[in-house]
Amino acid sequence: MDESTRLTPERRSALAEATVTEFARAGYEGASLNRIIRAAGMSKSSFYHFVGSKDELFDTVVRMLIADVAALWTAPAPAEFAEFGARAFWRHVDELLEQFAALSATPALQHLGRIFYLPGTAVSASGARAELLGTVRAWVEGMLRTGRTSRAVRDDLPLDLQADIVFAALRAIDEWALADGAITAERAAVAASAPGLVLRRLLAT
Repeated sequence: MDESTRLTPERRSALAEATVTEFARAGYEGASLNRIIRAAGMSKSSFYHFVGSKDELFDTVVRMLIADVAALWTAPAPAEFAEFGARAFWRHVDELLEQFAALSATPALQHLGRIFYLPGTAVSASGARAELLGTVRAWVEGMLRTGRTSRAVRDDLPLDLQADIVFAALRAIDEWALADGAITAERAAVAASAPGLVLRRLLAT
């Protein structure tokens, strides 16, 4: 059973906000469960009935946020882009990026973005965050393969290097947009247009 279903929507939201804020502020190792409990307005008994450790809390909240985002939007399969030519490929990529940018105003995606790149080996090797990173990586590589097939994406670099470049570019944009903890309207506008511009410059034939 999904542990988050034990909580009311209000308590669930408060716990997600408190957890993300603490991990983003203090890092994984420095995050304090006591501060999270206080910020979420929970008693210690109810908190530890819900989760038993920092690892479990982090994993549960990440899965909660992934589910919230997935309920709003699902990325199309890379194979759906196979029928497009070079120009149409990038036009559809732009449409996809516009859809994703529209989600940037949602608390779930903002929270997920703040801890998606969180450093620390304790959260990088396994769990929901690692699964998400693996899923996104596989999707990016699938899109690159499809783009190469349609001759929309250059093929003079190794595929895994291109995927690394995509991750690095998108991470830089995400971290810039979230530098103040929440996306302002001005930064959201730049972050919405920047991925398409940057990826075309780096990858387009």
